[in-house]
Amino acid sequence: MKDPIFHRLLQLHPKFSDLSLGRIHQLLKKIGFNEKKLPKAIHIAGTNGKGSTASILKSIINQHGYSTHVYTTPHLVDFNERIQLNSKNISNKKLLEYLRYCEKKNDGKLITFFEITTAAAFKAFQDHRADFLILEVGLGGRFDATNILKSPKIAAITPISLDHQDFLGNSLNKIAFEKLGIINKKSTNIINKQKPSVMKFIHSELKRRNLKAEFFGDDWTIKSNKYQAGSINIDLSQLSLQGKHQKINAGLSIHLAKNILKHEFNENKTHKALSLCEWPGRMQSITNGFFFRKLKNFKDITLDGFHNIDGMNTLIKNLPLNRKILICSFLNNKKYSQMLNKLSQYFQKIIVVQMNEENSITKEDLPRNLKLIFCPSLGDSLKKINQYSNSKTSIFFGGSLYFIGEFLKLNQSK
Repeated sequence: MKDPIFHRLLQLHPKFSDLSLGRIHQLLKKIGFNEKKLPKAIHIAGTNGKGSTASILKSIINQHGYSTHVYTTPHLVDFNERIQLNSKNISNKKLLEYLRYCEKKNDGKLITFFEITTAAAFKAFQDHRADFLILEVGLGGRFDATNILKSPKIAAITPISLDHQDFLGNSLNKIAFEKLGIINKKSTNIINKQKPSVMKFIHSELKRRNLKAEFFGDDWTIKSNKYQAGSINIDLSQLSLQGKHQKINAGLSIHLAKNILKHEFNENKTHKALSLCEWPGRMQSITNGFFFRKLKNFKDITLDGFHNIDGMNTLIKNLPLNRKILICSFLNNKKYSQMLNKLSQYFQKIIVVQMNEENSITKEDLPRNLKLIFCPSLGDSLKKINQYSNSKTSIFFGGSLYFIGEFLKLNQSK
């Protein structure tokens, strides 16, 4: 959806993000936000797997007959994807209604785009009934606009790695500290699989704050393609999301669902939910649409938003052995040179595309030591892909989630 309000809201704050909760607290007060009217919240922070965890958890809860609101970022094609009311994207009419209301109440005061849109989301969630609210953190945790809840909640931490160092710090411990900011004395805390050094830091930080949590490895694990916790064994082989890492995400989602649903948790309903969940742009198999029609020779097409080093390493672990071509793009503030250097060892050809996004990498940004092919737009890449692909080639589109959004938008065209 296009509307002038998005441009106006972006102008309310300079491009930099100074993380703080003061502005959103003030706006929530002005719009009459009442946290007591929200459903029970599941708050998810971490570097990788937040969206997948939220998607799988939503599927499990819905399959058990309960309704969910969901807040997730970023969107891929339409802004409406960020705010789901009863598991459906908010309508254009309602979205504009809430954004305009928040804009009016904010009255031109300094506020970030994420803060004012999060305030609109909270107002929408408050005004519509649901059983549960799944909240994905936007950036970090401690000072994230979603971190304003005072009521008891369930807090989940997905795998943590280096990302957004400009805002969160340049070490894993500093980043983990920020992510753990969503945890408090009233929250039920669940920690997914982590790098050993990160897990050590989390244990020490929780001990320092006198907080308890349930941990991957101690309270549940993934073995032989199964979620295992006590007497419960759930087969993950029917999980609709592709990649070994999604089994780890599914394990966290199942453990969260167990905590939420308690005695109502049903293994058969959970099995069904795993086969039905959807999360576009993450190891997504493309079997129709514009690219499927326009590309002439290929074995398969996969779309994956690996937007940081750990995401890239996960992609590499899931690559097939046959000939592969990668079409990718990145924001110019990411470690794209490091990623392109490593990816060039696994792909026969890499085509780098300039996105329709002001912070996209350009031809001038490309590492000179690599044999990369540059295209000024995604549409322009088609000719090059057809030139280098054959019936045994696996074609991968990936990198920035903005690029994934561009792909999905173009793929929907006729």
